[in-house]
Amino acid sequence: MAVAVNPAAPVVEYPIQLGIAYLFLVGYLVRTLFVSLRLPASVGVIATGFAFSYFFQADIFQARDVLQELAFFLVLLTAGLEIRLQDLKPYIFMMALLPATCELLAIAAYGHMVMGFTIVEGLVLGTVLVALGDGLVIPKMKEFGSNFRGHPLPRLVFTWAPLEASFALALFGMLVGLSAPANQPHINFPLMVLANLVRIAATVLVGALLGAASGWLIPKRTQLRVGGKQVFTGASVESFLMVLAVALVAFGIGAGDAGKELVPMRFSPGSLFQPELLVIVTGTCFAAVADRQVLGDVDAVMGGVWVFGQLVLFSMLGSRTSPGIFPQLLHVLPIIGVGLCFRLAGIFVAIGLSLLTGASGHPFQRTTIIPDALFCFLSTIPRATIQGALGSVPVSQRFFQHCPQKHNAQEFIFTAARLYIVCMSICGMILLNTFGPYLCSMTADRPDWNSPKVEAEAEKAMPLTKACEDVEAQVEGDEADGAANVPPSEEGEAEVSRVAAALEVLAKQFQVSRKAVLWTLRAVAACEVSDVASDTFDVNELRLPICRTVSDPISIAQEIDTSLANLAKLRRPYPLPSMCGKQAKRRSTTRGLTLAQFECTGSLLKQAAYSPLSNPL
Repeated sequence: MAVAVNPAAPVVEYPIQLGIAYLFLVGYLVRTLFVSLRLPASVGVIATGFAFSYFFQADIFQARDVLQELAFFLVLLTAGLEIRLQDLKPYIFMMALLPATCELLAIAAYGHMVMGFTIVEGLVLGTVLVALGDGLVIPKMKEFGSNFRGHPLPRLVFTWAPLEASFALALFGMLVGLSAPANQPHINFPLMVLANLVRIAATVLVGALLGAASGWLIPKRTQLRVGGKQVFTGASVESFLMVLAVALVAFGIGAGDAGKELVPMRFSPGSLFQPELLVIVTGTCFAAVADRQVLGDVDAVMGGVWVFGQLVLFSMLGSRTSPGIFPQLLHVLPIIGVGLCFRLAGIFVAIGLSLLTGASGHPFQRTTIIPDALFCFLSTIPRATIQGALGSVPVSQRFFQHCPQKHNAQEFIFTAARLYIVCMSICGMILLNTFGPYLCSMTADRPDWNSPKVEAEAEKAMPLTKACEDVEAQVEGDEADGAANVPPSEEGEAEVSRVAAALEVLAKQFQVSRKAVLWTLRAVAACEVSDVASDTFDVNELRLPICRTVSDPISIAQEIDTSLANLAKLRRPYPLPSMCGKQAKRRSTTRGLTLAQFECTGSLLKQAAYSPLSNPL
């Protein structure tokens, strides 16, 4: 994913450790400042990267493309692990492809009719600019998904984002042959189309094999013994490292510059695999096959790793901005306006078709068409990753050799891509941050994502509400001086045993009493329910009895988040403890416990099914 560097950026010789320290420390501090001002945190990190471009450390400058590519790889892996095969229904593909196609054709038509570009130049311009910034949008949808549990729209956008990015990459690959790059022989267009179809099929097949094999083998690693001793520890980090390695293998076998592919197509230029799609398919198939506990462990560690990954990704994006491109903004603004108008129209058409055809599983309702469409539209405004990846290619490969204004077209596409990154990423994230929660709140009274499954799980979890009440009485009885235990109801006896055992495990893990664990879970869960959603809550003022100095703080904190997520899903919310009362402040209940307080997290919460409260011990 080669991206041209900013030639005006000064390169300074000083220790690389200082440059890395700047990216991590200053980036995080500026991010925190932006959050306190209710601005998108990612915009603050982008600004940090822009400032860094004026004193770029030499080694980081040379490795900038690789760093951005690896950070983007984490986005792809996160998306793959979160996508479920049952989510990939026809309406998802319609939402991913139809609006993007409308915007692409509108930009291509504008370039051809207004700017005098050829049809191929216009199509290349549209393909470079059309894809939403999945590196920005996917983490934001995860945040919305945790704040609005069960709301289908964040999950919908989360699922379609990588599909749209893959669509743009595949289409760009087909347009390369039509763009007559320098030093490339004539390409048979039908053969090129066939090559892209073969590439997609091979990518899906190999990704499915890699993901399914790793999903089957990694959970069984603890069964391997040598000399009667267990070889693997079964730790969360161990699972994550194995999945990360498999995904890197997938990314590597599809990568490679032109003519240097590891697995070439043979009968057509390019690699046999599309690396971005291969990572997504690998992650999706791993999630479909792997044991739930292992998948939860991987998600937990990914949340901590992604904190560093996003600092690198957004800093590198910001470092590519140059003030010299802004005079061209007047020529790019009409393209932005035309493209977004047709994008919005395409979203309305896609939602309307889903309703008219009764597409299976779609979450739309006739009464919420406008807020649904606006939320989907706002989610597609941020642009960054695909524009950064493809914007420089027409210049570096010298596209349009047979066109008289080839240099103008090459430079304009490159400039437009960089302006899209600056304007659309910043403005898009501000708009999404400002209006996204409001639109989700407007349409919150609707069935959850995959509502039949969610309803079944909720019904199954209903007895836990009564069980927790019984267990609290039992815990209080155990710790009282000779007080009699309060027996659970007959129908909740099994649940009482399960919850009591889970409390015992948590108490031993955190070295606190069972009563302290129970109070903590109930205190935070109570502040998650809708009855106090408008209040505020400072988790630090509660002085929760949780040990923070544990050997694996990231995974432990994620386990706490998991249990809270499960409790918050129960239909009968817990009463607000007296100690919560006035200290409630907005619904940032558990963010003080984890690194997930960063605005764009790789895995904010695991599914409730991974919780010890939802599985018998």
